[in-house]
Amino acid sequence: MTVPAPGSPGPRPQVVPPRPAFTPERPETNAPADLIDWGFVIDAVFYLKNAVLRHWFLALVVMGTVSALAMGVSKIMPRKYRVETRMLTQRNFIISSLANPGRSIPVDADQPTRAAWEMVMKHDNLRSIVAQAKLVEYWELQRSPLSRLKEKVLRKPPKPMSDEDKRDALTAMLEQAMIVGVEGGTGTVSIGVEWSDPQLALNIVQEAQQNFLDMRQAAEMGAVQEAITILEKQVVDEAEGIQQAIGQLNAAVKRVEARRKKEEEKKGRRGGPTAAANAALGINTDHLLAQMRFMIQTKRRAIGDVEDFRSRRLTELRNQLSEQRVIYSPQHPIITDLEQRISALQEDSPQLIALRSEMTELINEYVRNGGDPGELESGLATAALGGATFGGPATSDDPEVSVAADRVRMLVMRHQEKMRRLDQARTELEISRASMKHRFSVLSPPTFPERPSKPKVQLIVAAGVVGGIGMGIFAALALDIIRRRILEKWQVERILKLPVLAELERR
Repeated sequence: MTVPAPGSPGPRPQVVPPRPAFTPERPETNAPADLIDWGFVIDAVFYLKNAVLRHWFLALVVMGTVSALAMGVSKIMPRKYRVETRMLTQRNFIISSLANPGRSIPVDADQPTRAAWEMVMKHDNLRSIVAQAKLVEYWELQRSPLSRLKEKVLRKPPKPMSDEDKRDALTAMLEQAMIVGVEGGTGTVSIGVEWSDPQLALNIVQEAQQNFLDMRQAAEMGAVQEAITILEKQVVDEAEGIQQAIGQLNAAVKRVEARRKKEEEKKGRRGGPTAAANAALGINTDHLLAQMRFMIQTKRRAIGDVEDFRSRRLTELRNQLSEQRVIYSPQHPIITDLEQRISALQEDSPQLIALRSEMTELINEYVRNGGDPGELESGLATAALGGATFGGPATSDDPEVSVAADRVRMLVMRHQEKMRRLDQARTELEISRASMKHRFSVLSPPTFPERPSKPKVQLIVAAGVVGGIGMGIFAALALDIIRRRILEKWQVERILKLPVLAELERR
């Protein structure tokens, strides 16, 4: 053994190559074993292709069976025909202001789409649609093809049902099939249905649309009609009360005048016949003038009430206009409507003009009969009503007559107010009835459906073909897996861990 001398150069150490960071699973892919095994993916794809080629007949049979099954299902499934209509609803503030200029209507109260879904889907409405569309008479047309096929196969007809049971069943079916949409922003209402017969679907939507319009009209006019009925009853009752109060007033006046005549007779005996004649003449003159003074005072109070109400209403509308101008532009319908209502209130109403004309005529007649206009200006006509009906100032000063006259005056004023409100309600009812055609218009009427909306036959057939292809490939692959045979070279290398020296084909 030769030992190198000290200081002499020795043998060089061998360089060990660095160990790779990963061990390739297959050299041709150079993929790391701890990530995606692309080699196995490639082998699996080719194994799947070869499985389909090995069992092509099985794959075709499975694909054809699944496709035929999808086509058969599309034929058996019940058909649904969709019919829909769309209506546009509009608010009309101008009609309401014309009917009653003094009434303030909230914005939400004039929403035409309010409770539209509830109206259409109400149980009573659905039952009326079933009756109007004659769904019970065409019960047999609404049976599904599957139920008819079952009847032919079993040769057993279904159990008979009464008309009431059919009506209940159809109402439940209609509740599930109805489609109601409400768009509050645009004011549109859509009503649709999906039904088994196209003509019946069209009839259902037509009846539902007409019922909705009728119910909306009844809802809008029902409140006004009910108010008219109540006001008419109150007017009749108050008229009877006025008659009773007048009777009590007349009785009180007669009692007071009887007492006064007795006193005057006693004074006449003392003062002679001239005093009695003058007293009788004074009674008749005071009776006529007092009656006219009372009527003039009543007209003045009515004019004052109307002017006060108009002034308050103008103040409210001007405040609303100031608030809305902050939110909306000058051309907005709400701004335009408020300006029109303010302009209408600034002019004298026909009622106010009529009251002033009647008061002028009464004053002229009062002056012609010898009345003093100064008494009217100084407010002396506010004496009790007894002097305007019977007797003179002496009678009207009696406490009993004053109380009875005040009661009559109060009842008359209430009766006049109720009559005014009754006239306004009747006018509003007539205008609302005539304005229905302006509030509801049909955007798209219901039309006869040419083809069913359900089922989607083309989609079902396409899905059946795609599913058949997938099921055929799966059947071929599953057959190879169930047999547990080694058919590919990579199976030997991966399962047995042995190299393949050669590969022979069977002939």
